[in-house]
Amino acid sequence: MDRDFNLTKKPVTPLVGVDVFIPDSESRVLLIKRTDNGFWCTPGGSQDLGETPEECGVREVLEETGFEITINRLLGVFSSLKYESVNYPWKGRKYLHCFFMGEIIGGVGRPSVEAEEIGWFYRDQHPPLSDGHEPRIKYGFDFLENAQLPPYFE
Repeated sequence: MDRDFNLTKKPVTPLVGVDVFIPDSESRVLLIKRTDNGFWCTPGGSQDLGETPEECGVREVLEETGFEITINRLLGVFSSLKYESVNYPWKGRKYLHCFFMGEIIGGVGRPSVEAEEIGWFYRDQHPPLSDGHEPRIKYGFDFLENAQLPPYFE
């Protein structure tokens, strides 16, 4: 092994982010307008200690949109190393993004402290997106058109 390990030094690792692609019956996706940067993205956030990625996705969607969901598929694993942080408020943080597909099972849609607006958007009619979300949303729409696609990973 070529890596030089220092067992006395605390490891520096990426945060785990969870994003959820939630389509409706018209093949639109649910997006939120972030209050911290004014750009749009799929609902999601950082995983807390003591919760699974699935639990994180369910919690974040409820907190940000008011919708109760179930996670029904892993769409892919994305890395913040593949995009430039331009409008994200916490530049310099590195993320591993678990990207899931979800389905609404209850709740009532509404804005929140983290999401000043929520809306449904077609593939080619989405508003300006927050860093890194364009390839994830594109893959979600690609999957809607071809459910045989394997999970994406970087």
